[in-house]
Amino acid sequence: MTVNTSADFASAELEIVQEQQSKEKIVNEEFKIWKKTVPLLYDTIHTHALDFPSLSLQWLPDYTVSENKNYVTVKFLFGTNTSQHSQDYLKLGSLSLPSTLAPDFSEFSPNSQSIPIPMSNIDSSDNFRILSSWKHNGEINKLRISPNNEKVITFDNEGVVHLYDLKSNNKEAIDFKYHKLEGYALEWIDENQFLSGANDSQIALWDVSKPSTPIQRFKSHNAVINDLSHNISEKSLFGSVADDYTYQIHDLRASFQDNPAIRIETSHIQNSFAFNPEIPTLFATGGKENVVSLYDLRNPSEPFRKLFGHNDSVIGIEWNKNNDPNKLISWGLDKRAISWDLSYLSDEFIYPTNEPTEASKKRYTKNVDPCLAFIHGGHTNRINEVDIHPKINGLTATCGDDNLIEIWKSKTIQLENDEDEDEEEEEDAEKAPSPVENDNEKSKTGAPNNLENEDTEMKD
Repeated sequence: MTVNTSADFASAELEIVQEQQSKEKIVNEEFKIWKKTVPLLYDTIHTHALDFPSLSLQWLPDYTVSENKNYVTVKFLFGTNTSQHSQDYLKLGSLSLPSTLAPDFSEFSPNSQSIPIPMSNIDSSDNFRILSSWKHNGEINKLRISPNNEKVITFDNEGVVHLYDLKSNNKEAIDFKYHKLEGYALEWIDENQFLSGANDSQIALWDVSKPSTPIQRFKSHNAVINDLSHNISEKSLFGSVADDYTYQIHDLRASFQDNPAIRIETSHIQNSFAFNPEIPTLFATGGKENVVSLYDLRNPSEPFRKLFGHNDSVIGIEWNKNNDPNKLISWGLDKRAISWDLSYLSDEFIYPTNEPTEASKKRYTKNVDPCLAFIHGGHTNRINEVDIHPKINGLTATCGDDNLIEIWKSKTIQLENDEDEDEEEEEDAEKAPSPVENDNEKSKTGAPNNLENEDTEMKD
């Protein structure tokens, strides 16, 4: 029988403290390195520290141009999470950014080539402003703006969904009460209907004109609902993931909501689900195996591709809906937001393993996923949500447990001209020996000439 003494507890406590201090030191060092590389990585970036962390944010699509044509003002909604230490609010924020980011910049600025894009924060006392705020009952776990940008729904920590009219002077919310526990999953179907999923394992379909009770209930999960996604192309379908190790596809037309159209068990809990905005059969999930999985609805049992880059649980995924549906962004507990470009899916890539290969024994090789386009490392704690601006391509907003809201756009790197590459290939072909010479050489030496080239190429 082992008897724990006070000295044992003190030793264990000291070990925990030292481990935590070591982790914090690593995080701080990584952040310092990131700050030094900001001018190389970003076209523009702005960081704002809040009094309390935000769990959710979302862009409003419109922007305005300043009178001198030098700036555009963007707007976004975000919620507060005061942990009951203060009144919580839904807030409308605005930020001034260089007008060179606007897609129609050349139309409203005749001297479009003369104004550079600044690489860091715009030094202006009124750059970040709160334009409006609405009192909110409890913390805002999730918020979603309606497709027509006239309403916003929020999910609080007691399971109540609140609806605010952004076009009205009345700041009182309409409450939708059904769930018994708090929730983090919200999704609009259209301007008049939305879905909510909560920790009580229930999914509800609501009509905005009928707040008293859901018009449909889906009870096919038996654990916390983590995320919902509506299929824009096939409007009757939506997907869900939960802590019961399943992802499910539901049909709004079905009479029996307890039986989903598709139910697939996964090896790890999935935290996020997102249908592609243009390809109805393509969707992505992210979960506790630290990868983003791509699925084809026609063969839903296994992902046809996994995206590797995170080193902790993935908690969110979003497609670049309006600008480039081949791109998506994921974020997670590793304090990273990663942009992916599916244009490189056809490039050869071997999934990383923990087992050393013969090549890795000979020399160090870095197996980078060719679809990995960019890693944002500006947060020192978990990222809670990411949103891509619907009109300004590449402009991204992130919020995290470090009380930061960051607005950024990664630098666009011009690749080498394809014609130059073609010319180099032609020159190499001219220098290469003919097939006849190869055959003669092979007959002399007895060894093949098509030796494998060990040089590897990494795409930034």
